[in-house]
Amino acid sequence: MVEIKKFTATDKEFIDIARIRNLVNHDSIDHPDEDKNDWTIRDKTLIRDRLLCYNDNMLIGLLYYVQGRDKNSRTCFFNIVLDPQYHNNGYRELLYQEMLKEIKKFNGNKLFGHVYDHANYRNHQKLLIKHNFKLVQTNREYSCNIREVNTQKYKALIDKLESEGIKFYDSRDQMLDWPNHYKKLEELEWILDQDIPHPDGIHPTRMPFKQWKKLVLDFYNNSYGVDIVAVKNGEYIGSTDINVYPKSEPYKGWTGGLGVVREFRRKGIATALKIKAIEALLKKGITEIRTDNEENNPMYKINVALGFKPAPFSLEYIKKIKDNK
Repeated sequence: MVEIKKFTATDKEFIDIARIRNLVNHDSIDHPDEDKNDWTIRDKTLIRDRLLCYNDNMLIGLLYYVQGRDKNSRTCFFNIVLDPQYHNNGYRELLYQEMLKEIKKFNGNKLFGHVYDHANYRNHQKLLIKHNFKLVQTNREYSCNIREVNTQKYKALIDKLESEGIKFYDSRDQMLDWPNHYKKLEELEWILDQDIPHPDGIHPTRMPFKQWKKLVLDFYNNSYGVDIVAVKNGEYIGSTDINVYPKSEPYKGWTGGLGVVREFRRKGIATALKIKAIEALLKKGITEIRTDNEENNPMYKINVALGFKPAPFSLEYIKKIKDNK
């Protein structure tokens, strides 16, 4: 018997969800404890839930969904994960239709889904296409064995920048006692986020400071790879943050962001930030970094120059809906 159940955040559910996701993941590993932590620190001002699909009381698939923030408050961001042995039985459609009922809670009028250009996600992509979703953004994905990066090659660049008064610091390990550190770091991240290419119809939004700081403290305590900040005359002018998940992939870093404020670009600061991050990660025994860029964002050239190798692109889809139909 197939049935859809509401998520209740039990340990068993987190374990089963990780099992299903790891049947589909093409280059990552999920761990139930890390998923549980993410759920615990979620922003509870947004409507977020999971729909669980069971066959004879065994979890075979799930759908994640969350309401967008502020200008995106009527947009539903969602993803469907299904045990591959249950493909082509209508279970994705069942989850999708149930979600359409759920998002009436926030009067949802737009759906956002994404997949990777990889065989593991073809069936989900087919569902999006079937329901007339529009492909709105393509992102380059990259992976790098950072042991192969010649960091010494960039010593002259970093020396030049530092001679010009641009210094590089570890956010957690060197800057916590700086005046207004969290305030200045949040302001920098908001400035950089507004410059990241967003699909048409999706707006950059600023997280409430209290929630932002909760996530940063969790990053510092539970998934800190490194966070390098470029500073000139006390002004935070660029940064890159990289997460490492110790229970699932302790030797792999996932880039959260990399950016430099507009007036300081084209000086090599972004490259220097990346090199500083790689050097710090290597000292911690990290051997790989994953990152991504919007297809036309020139930032990808930095990855290519450093020796990052292409991974399957990620594809973002949007559909406008009326009255949840």
